[in-house]
Amino acid sequence: MSLLGKVYLLVSLILLALGLVWTIVTLGANTGWVEVVLYLPAADLSPSLVRRRFEVHSAALMAGWVVTAALLAVAAIRAPFRIRAAAIAQRRTRELEREVLELRTLPLRQEDEDELLAREAHLSDTRRPVMLGASAQSMAATRVWPGSPTRREGDVG
Repeated sequence: MSLLGKVYLLVSLILLALGLVWTIVTLGANTGWVEVVLYLPAADLSPSLVRRRFEVHSAALMAGWVVTAALLAVAAIRAPFRIRAAAIAQRRTRELEREVLELRTLPLRQEDEDELLAREAHLSDTRRPVMLGASAQSMAATRVWPGSPTRREGDVG
């Protein structure tokens, strides 16, 4: 997490804690009952609305609003971190998709590279004998035919 993210988180949590302390003090000071009037639909499903009165403890009413505000504050605090995490996940997904595409086309590219290497190494002639090198040449040079004089290494001829 970056320094800016840490500062943002620290300031947000301090403000949230101060808000909760203020809320507890305010709820403790308000112990009365309040009349709340709501317009609700009638029980017989008529289009008119009926006016209903309720007596509600003021601390309970304020607590509902405080819980709503706290949930919104927590969502607002988490939003930048979730956005950053989503951006990192999308970047990683794009990198993996590129890697999969590269690996998927590897056989096609490998075939082309093999042909280029074969041309550079002059390996296109497949009729060459399998045994190449000093041992095959020495076997051909030291072959002795019946009835012919034996050759030694120092002989010219």
